[in-house]
Order: sequence, then C-alpha cells, then structure tokens
Amino acid sequence: MKNLKLTSLGQIPEADIIFGDLTVFVGEQASGKSILLQLMKLILDADDIMQTLKKHGFDWHGELKNFLSLYFGEGMDGIWDNASTKIRVDGEAFELDKVLSRKRKKKSESLFLIPAQRVMTLKDGWPRAFTDYAIGDPYVVKQFSEHLRLFLETSLGVSEDVIFPKAHRMNKTIRDAIGGSIFGGAQVKLDRSGLRKRIILDVEGNQLPFMVWSTGQREFVPLLLGLDRLMPSGGARKKNNLNWVVIEEPEMGLYPKGITALLTMFLDLLKRGYKIIISTHSAQILNFVWATQLLVKWNAGPAPLLKLLDVNATPFSKELAKTVLQEKRFKTYYFSRDDKVKDISTLDPEDPDDAVADFGGLTAFSTKVSEVLSEVIRRGET
Repeated sequence: MKNLKLTSLGQIPEADIIFGDLTVFVGEQASGKSILLQLMKLILDADDIMQTLKKHGFDWHGELKNFLSLYFGEGMDGIWDNASTKIRVDGEAFELDKVLSRKRKKKSESLFLIPAQRVMTLKDGWPRAFTDYAIGDPYVVKQFSEHLRLFLETSLGVSEDVIFPKAHRMNKTIRDAIGGSIFGGAQVKLDRSGLRKRIILDVEGNQLPFMVWSTGQREFVPLLLGLDRLMPSGGARKKNNLNWVVIEEPEMGLYPKGITALLTMFLDLLKRGYKIIISTHSAQILNFVWATQLLVKWNAGPAPLLKLLDVNATPFSKELAKTVLQEKRFKTYYFSRDDKVKDISTLDPEDPDDAVADFGGLTAFSTKVSEVLSEVIRRGET
C-alpha cells in the first residue's frame, strides 16, 4: 500500500495519505487517527481477521453492521455508510461488503498493530487470551493481547525466566538505552513459583508484581514485548511476512529519556525493512522527525543523529543512522475534527499554516508561552 484515500469514515471527512517509511499521525482526540489505523489493518489483513474471528467463535451473520461492531468495537457500527464512505487503495476501490462475502484465503497477517489500550492486555501480570475480552472490545486489542500470550508461551524455554534484557535479542545499544531509562537496571522476568505464571520486575532480588510497577513501566512492557516479537535474533531480519508496524501513542507514561530510547528502537525496525506508522501526542517525536529531515537535507553523517539520540557511536548504531539518513523518508499528517486530514510533512516552523508551523498543535502552547512572556518583559521594559 502506497496511497490511501477515503471520504466519510467516522470523524474523518476526507483523507489522502501517501505513506513514507515512517509515517506519523498527530491531532486532536477523537479525530479519527485510530479508526484510520484500524482500517489499514482491515484492508491488508481482512482474510486473517475474519478467520481469527471465526476461530474464536464470533459470527457476524453476513451483516456489515455486526462485523463493524466486532472489529472496530461496540457502538462503532455507524462509522461506515456504503452510500457515502468511499475507500481507494492505490487507485482501486475497497468495498467492505464484497470483501466480507468473498471466499477467504489462508493468509498471514501483514500489519502488526500495537494499540493505545495495550495496558489492558496484562491481567495480573500475564497477557489475556483473545476470548477473555468482551464481545464489544476492539479486535486489534484482542489480537495484540493474543500475540503477546503466544509469544511468551513459545519464546521462553522451560527453565528460561529472563524476558528483558536478553543477550540474544536486540542489540546491546538498544538494551542499554531501555534498561537505563525505563527499568533502572531491573530485569523483566517470568515468575513460575505460583500456580499461575506471571511477569514480574526483579529489582536487586526483590520481585515486584505488575500492580506496583510505575505507570510508565506498566505502559511500556506490553509495547516492549510487541517490539521484541518483531525483532528476532539475527540482526537485520523481519518477522515472517510482516511488513507494517503500527504503534499508537508509544510515548504514554514515558519520561523523555525513555522516548529517546524508543526512537532508537524505531530506527532498528526501519533498518530491518518494516514500514512504521505512529500516532502520537508527543512534541519530542515530531521534533525528532523534523530534525532528521533537516539532517537529510544538509547531507549530514551519522554523528549528529546519534548525538540527538544520546547513543554512542558503534558499528551497529552508525549503520542504523546511515540507513535512516540515506534511504528512509518520513511523512506527517494532521487530523482535525473540523477539516480533512492535512499533510504537514515539512514541519516548517516558518510556514504560514499554523498546522504545519505548530507541528499539528503540539508546539502551540510553548509558542504561546514565549509570546506571553515576551510581551510581559517588553511592557516591563517600557
């Protein structure tokens, strides 16, 4: 998928998205970002989605509204109207009713979506099964949780208890950045001592259960497990047939250093060949995209980008930076409840369009602070 055009889907009146290697969505709450991301999953993985729903005992009885409720979630059956909702993928019409009625083919999923509600996936320190959720919970939450459960069941040996950090998963540069900024040297481990397995934090021998972790750690661990699943050992490999990685609000609960560590992981995903889409409310992420685009424009080498990320120059990190600067391109889109989705990819602070200059509103408050304080100082001086 290179281009997605749509009209009249949920809160989105119109969108024309051309995807980059890294595509960033910003905008107000309830402006349609999550709906569009779930739509992408549906377009690329419709057969796998329908087979998964059937496997777990769900049936929409051939009714479009029933399917919309099962997939997007309870109360979302009105977001799609066959009379007004129009979807085009690379110039070809996508008609959901025809997709639902066609003969399904066995097909592996192409897009891995890490939802904003990921903290819901851990119950008493263990990922919930697909059928542990209510019928009206969004499909992408159920499926992400099921992926984590199966990943933990299959990736750890009988006697292996350390989940993070593990020497044979992720590069040391990334492990050190995450370990220092988010876990403070603690280990994420599997506790097998009780009648049910659970994930715990081991802090110098003290085992901390899920509910006493910091908010940032609770938000980050499901994200970490999802990304770990995408980064098999072997350095530059992708996960099976997956081509797309979608991450909603990766910054939730994280201190700026943690977000910086996460950005380094994104570079690794890009180098492995994934196309990444992020929806975010973080000005830090947009500042990173803006700065990286300028570094590309100025033909900068890896050193400035690594400095930006607080990463030491190693063969691994220099290769990451070189790949991103020379081969990858970024796109940014602004979602508003009052207008069509807008391409703000230049992120030019001098642009007359406030949506571009303020990074989709993420820097508007800091700009206003500067203006107010400057005015106060000016008046004081006069």
